[in-house]
Amino acid sequence: MTFRKAPMALIRGIWILVVSIVLSGFAQADHHNSHHHGPHRGIVVDLEGVDTCIELVLTDGQEVTAYVLDQDLKPAESSLEYLTLTFTEPDGEKEDYKIEATKKGQENVFQRTSGHVVHHIIRDPIVVSITKDGKKYSSAQFSFPHGPHGGEVISLGKGAFIAELCVQGDVVAIHVLDKQKRAVKVDSKEITLTFTEPDGEVEDYGIAVDDNVSKGSTFKEVDDHIVKHVKRDPIVIKLLQKGVSYESESFRYSK
Repeated sequence: MTFRKAPMALIRGIWILVVSIVLSGFAQADHHNSHHHGPHRGIVVDLEGVDTCIELVLTDGQEVTAYVLDQDLKPAESSLEYLTLTFTEPDGEKEDYKIEATKKGQENVFQRTSGHVVHHIIRDPIVVSITKDGKKYSSAQFSFPHGPHGGEVISLGKGAFIAELCVQGDVVAIHVLDKQKRAVKVDSKEITLTFTEPDGEVEDYGIAVDDNVSKGSTFKEVDDHIVKHVKRDPIVIKLLQKGVSYESESFRYSK
């Protein structure tokens, strides 16, 4: 039996088709797993079938605020009385939480103070929905990518602790969390941020613990120079707890 070589044009066509399918898959995965930030530094969620999106903001691990935005991420007029967050818990059970509208300056926002709801947001898959003119509009299911204070989460060591890095103005705060992203106390007076500058030089900064925080350990510093490093340079976070060092991989702050 003899085999004939496939024409080069056919091989090239098959190769282009395979590459297109792979790239399309990557693009779809990136679309479903990436989030963009809104004017209040929260996560923006699109609602299907309506030119409205919702920005979710977490504050101090206890409060969730939702803003109604238009497609240009500007405040949208809203007569909505509430919006609904639907969580899928680890056992598969679904749980709904309604957040009622309130006035905040010139905007109608949805706000609720509840550490329980915030923990659902950072732990469970979420669907956001509104009811407008008798019709329900919902988002696709998504996972909130940040910590309970709205910051970036980084694993320390082999995941024994999580560091939540928050930057606001000239303030850098690192909240220490457990594996469930809950605030946890550690026996340490300082946490270290190591930056690799553009010229390759390595620089360490010790951030002192904030003794005014009663729940969990938070390390905080007001320093615009450190903020500049955080936003520009690769970072390693190191926590020393009872003689054991818990260190992150090198990462870049993405917010």
